[in-house]
Amino acid sequence: MKSHYKNIKVYFGYSLNELEEHYLQLYKTGRTNANDGGIDFVMRPLGRFFQVTEVNNYDKYLLDIDKVMHFPITFVIKTLKIKSEIHKSLDEYIEVKSGGMRIIKERYAHAIEEIITINELKAWLSELSGDTVNELLQDINHYYRLELNLPFEEASLDSVSDDTNDV
Repeated sequence: MKSHYKNIKVYFGYSLNELEEHYLQLYKTGRTNANDGGIDFVMRPLGRFFQVTEVNNYDKYLLDIDKVMHFPITFVIKTLKIKSEIHKSLDEYIEVKSGGMRIIKERYAHAIEEIITINELKAWLSELSGDTVNELLQDINHYYRLELNLPFEEASLDSVSDDTNDV
């Protein structure tokens, strides 16, 4: 996701004369699948939240929405199902859980900013340049070492880059 969003520009300012150009940046804020109650990724400067999950129990999704007080959240779901199918199932689940209370249904439904599945991630991968693939491999190496509490060595990044130049 970081590689996909990094080349997208947005403009911010209080007037047309004060607009500043910013590139989107995705920050990993915790360990994914850690069940630590945290939000997995935050995007600057937009302030988008991303939550990674592979859980089919939609109660967890609603808990995540409650956790951020119904602020819009994007769910990144580790599945090959079509995202419209997941969205439909989630909407049906919200309908049942809301007990027919329109305001509750709307609050949950409006808090789902986007659903991203493995299908979208695969499509984004096919759009990456060679340099971006190298950056992605460095990120994977970095976060793998963090997750397993392994020492982080600069030399290991060079070897990852060297190995990918042959690809």
